[in-house]
Amino acid sequence: MSDTIREVEKKIEENDLDGLLYLTGLIHGHHCVGSTMGVIAAHHAMKKLGIRESTGMEHIIAVVETNSCFSDGVQLVTGCTFGNNSLVYHDYGKTAFSLVKRNGEGIRLSRKQDIGDLLKDRRPEALSFSKLVNERDATPEEEARIIELNKEHCYNVLEVPAEKIFDVEEVKVDLPGYSRILGSLVCPSCGEKFMENKAVEKGDELLCPDCGGEYGALDWDGIHFLCKESE
Repeated sequence: MSDTIREVEKKIEENDLDGLLYLTGLIHGHHCVGSTMGVIAAHHAMKKLGIRESTGMEHIIAVVETNSCFSDGVQLVTGCTFGNNSLVYHDYGKTAFSLVKRNGEGIRLSRKQDIGDLLKDRRPEALSFSKLVNERDATPEEEARIIELNKEHCYNVLEVPAEKIFDVEEVKVDLPGYSRILGSLVCPSCGEKFMENKAVEKGDELLCPDCGGEYGALDWDGIHFLCKESE
């Protein structure tokens, strides 16, 4: 078990949400209410299911319903990531996630309606973080100040009980099978190796998705299925 997993496990056991938020900030790049909500939701789910840590071997699965800041808090606390195949993404655009055991049984937390005031920073000096993101016109000094104020506010948000922020329900989720180590093919067009299950058949050739022109892409706006025009 890595030192990082041990550290996260200890903070979960000791209900050290401040420490979990600090670690989330290291991977997220800053502190925001979205990632803070992810920490709160994931900590609650781990405690509720009696799970202490994740080995990254798919014994527990996190099913996130947004690719926003919220999911970074979930990944840090649960240890479920895209890279270790313990994170499933549903492109619903909801501040919600399910933590489930391998048999598909678990709990789902979803943001309650009309809780904006509960999580709102009421300080007159605090500028809107969403305005900073949407308008991108702040000076470096203004950006630094907004980020610092937001960080202070996020640690206050941690004091709000999870039950006041989220609806919690037991769920049964259909999960994909365990991941497998797959073979590779060499694309006859670009000469690069790629996973065999991603092959695009063009005539009698098996091309990589890039050269084959058929692939899915995930950006801030969600999942897009793209088809390049043939050159």
